[in-house]
Amino acid sequence: MTAEEPLQGCWLLHAYELQQSDGSVVHPMGEQPDGLLFYSPGGHMSVHLMQPGAKPPAPEQLPPGLSADLAVSYACYSSYFGRYTVDSKQAIITHRLRGASMLAWAGSEFPRHYQLEGERLTLSAAVNEQGSRAVLVWQREK
Repeated sequence: MTAEEPLQGCWLLHAYELQQSDGSVVHPMGEQPDGLLFYSPGGHMSVHLMQPGAKPPAPEQLPPGLSADLAVSYACYSSYFGRYTVDSKQAIITHRLRGASMLAWAGSEFPRHYQLEGERLTLSAAVNEQGSRAVLVWQREK
């Protein structure tokens, strides 16, 4: 069995939090986020994260030229796709982005520590120099 095989398939987002260095927790996509993660046998991957029920900001809160739909999409939806590799000895999966909703991410590599427990996959990574960590918990889709 290859290192990739146990991770292959479709995963549904169960939890997404940013753990701050002071011990506080932020839920960037709300308390009950929605999302989909897919790892193909051929080494391709795609991820979609969203905040269900997000409401557009009031028109007076929008920067000039930004529509309410675009503001909600930018703040409450994130996606990217590309290829992935797995280093099972270090328990790291690296997402190599080909395209992303955040255009500047295209061409980037996102290494994630992973922990696989039965049908549950936890991905985590440092997100800034202040010590914040993103932790995403996924449940295998059956």
